Amino acid sequence: MPYTLLTGANSFVGAHVINSLLAAGHKVVGTVRRESLIEQIFGLHPEWKENVELTVVGDYADEASWDALFTKYSFDYIAHVAAPLLDNPAHTDYDRDFLKPSVDGNLALLRSAKGNAPGLKAVVVTGSINAVTTGAPEALLLAGPITSDTWVPISQEEARKANHPFISYCSAKKEGELAIWDFVKKENPSFSVTVFLPGLIFGPPLQPVKSVKNLNFSVGLVYNLFNGSSPTVPSTVFPSSVDARDLADAHVKALTTPAAANRRLLINCKPMTFTMLAHTLAKLPELAGRVSADSGEDANVVFGHFEADSDNAVIGLNFRTLDETMADTARKILELERAEAAQ
Repeated sequence: MPYTLLTGANSFVGAHVINSLLAAGHKVVGTVRRESLIEQIFGLHPEWKENVELTVVGDYADEASWDALFTKYSFDYIAHVAAPLLDNPAHTDYDRDFLKPSVDGNLALLRSAKGNAPGLKAVVVTGSINAVTTGAPEALLLAGPITSDTWVPISQEEARKANHPFISYCSAKKEGELAIWDFVKKENPSFSVTVFLPGLIFGPPLQPVKSVKNLNFSVGLVYNLFNGSSPTVPSTVFPSSVDARDLADAHVKALTTPAAANRRLLINCKPMTFTMLAHTLAKLPELAGRVSADSGEDANVVFGHFEADSDNAVIGLNFRTLDETMADTARKILELERAEAAQ
């Protein structure tokens, strides 16, 4: 039975990766930043207790914390999901809140793994399409074909000058990933590294959620289409998406897929607009009368020319349809709504 380390076990994507790892027969050690999260996770998923152990790593940029973990366990694989979030209002400083944790968090883990995990075979990392493009219409128009060789053209200096959370996030995703590939080139570790580059990530939230007001960023965008906050469909923030369950399955498959070794991979990248999401949500009887009305916003959406077919073929998944993703996402949100109302 493979032994796998998962960082960010309490996150939206992390919870789905746990599910996929368990389905593939892995034993999992998951990291969280606070002790209280362990009780929350197992309170929500007692079925995970048999094959999941959770432990606290308070500072992912602290190499000594990883040294201690690799000394205690002999891991076959790592799924590195944890990363600074865009939707944290406390993150206001580019260097402190975005650049440093992105770069140092990746490097601390990789350096420690190289020095202390001789049996490690592969590492898979949850990157972001925002290391490739901001998704802004002008960026997509100017980019030409967008492939896994494309990098967002934002320098560190430009990010500091912009002093905008989204620009900081995009730059940090780029710099954090560049640090990974620089490490692979210079250190030549015995393990392989794969980085996935998803767009918006939708799907039913499996992680602990205090309130529907505290949903993760992408699922919150779905909720905004039927919670009354947007009477008409708002502007699409990024014109492509992937289901969290497909992304999680891709993480697990990449660990044992030789063709995925030492590659960055676009995933899915089919065109999507918020109008498409609203039309899909409107098919659900449970949401009758609640979905945002058409605004004509999709007529103005610019789609990038994503050349993702060869990357998708590496993993070989049959992606869920947008109808399936939206139905499952909405029904889980409604379940959370009902539970909160009953309290």
